[in-house]
Formats: sequence, C-alpha cells, structure tokens
Amino acid sequence: MVAFDASIRALWKVIKILGSGGFGDVYKVVKEDSDDKNEYAMKTEMVEGDKLKLRLKIEVVVLGLCHETEDPRKKEHFVPFIDKGKTKKFKFLVMGLVGKSLEDIRRYILFRNYSKPTAMNASLQTLQAVWDLHDVGYLHRDIKPQNFAVGLGEYEKTIYMLDFGIARKYRNDDTKQVKVARLCVKFLGTIRFASRACHLGIEQGRKDDLETWLYMVSIISDLLVMKN
Repeated sequence: MVAFDASIRALWKVIKILGSGGFGDVYKVVKEDSDDKNEYAMKTEMVEGDKLKLRLKIEVVVLGLCHETEDPRKKEHFVPFIDKGKTKKFKFLVMGLVGKSLEDIRRYILFRNYSKPTAMNASLQTLQAVWDLHDVGYLHRDIKPQNFAVGLGEYEKTIYMLDFGIARKYRNDDTKQVKVARLCVKFLGTIRFASRACHLGIEQGRKDDLETWLYMVSIISDLLVMKN
C-alpha cells in the first residue's frame, strides 16, 4: 500500500484498497473535507520502475482525450476523469468508480454466459466504446471482458471501457493519416484474446481491436469460435 503524502491526504481519503499490482495499487477514495460524498477510484503507480511496465501516463492521456469531446455520446463509455497528480514516489489518477467487470458478472454472478438480449446489449455498447476510442486516434490493444465494467447506481446499465495501459496512437495528430507500421512489434495483450497480427509480431491497427472484440463477444455470447 502506498504511503500517501500529506498533500494527497488533504485532498483524498482512502476507504479501502481495491487491487494491487507490481508497480501500483487501486483504491476506493472520497474527497476530503468536501460536500461531494461520491466514491471514486484512485489508481497509483510508482515513479521508479521498468519504463515498459509503467503505464499510468498513457492512461491519463487517453482518458483525458476521451473526455475532451463536446459530444456527450462520445464519452458515455469512459469513466469520468476526476484528478491526476504526482509526488516524489508515485503518480496517481482519480476516476469514476465502476462495478463488476463483464467477466466477473458472467463467472461469479450469473454462473453462466449472458442471455441473448443481454449479450447483444453488451456487444453493442462495447463496440461503441471501441469506435469512440478509435475516433480520438488510439487503439486499445487489450480488448477482453475483464476490461469492460458496468456502472453503479443510475449508471448500472452503462458499460465502461477500462485499462488503457497498452493503448497506442495509430494516426498523426495533424494529418489524421495512419502512422507507418513498425516492422517488428513485441507481443502485448492477453494471449487468449490477442489478434492474429499480434501473435505474429505485426503492427496492430483498428481491425485488430475489432478482431479481439469479436473473440470477446463469442465468449459472452457462448458462440463456438472460442470454445477451444
């Protein structure tokens, strides 16, 4: 567990730890000395470490871009961006708190795959999230049921895309043209859901996010393509 500086404790009160990893933790937090009693998620990451595994910076960039759009429909499937910061020892990102992931709901609550209407709704919402992420110029590169979660309270029927740690910009900001592909690319992602190009070390594009989305949909819809 991170030892929070006084400057952070003055702003955020930790309720409990939600998860832990090699380079950081995720906490449930509330604003300190504020009328805002909503609960949020704070993701932390150590400042020092393997640069290939330090990924909070890209999460901050991508989530911020997703919320810069003026069209509220384009940011519907991304958790609210609340705060960010850095101390001598760690960086942090505060965002909206979500409920169970699609995988957790399927495995631990339903104990089976989704019904056809529910699977269709989840498929359409997650596809819209992929589309909206591509619209701001980024690939996710790790589409899977664990990286989508339902909201809480009045947003319990909304599905949110999570974890942009290995997201990658695929186009030039000025020209909007797709970047020239690299010749050899290291494997990143989840073996079970990774696209064929990813397994072959080929630069991924938007088609690869859609391919992995299809693999995910086949899982939650109980289709045959991913049985083995």
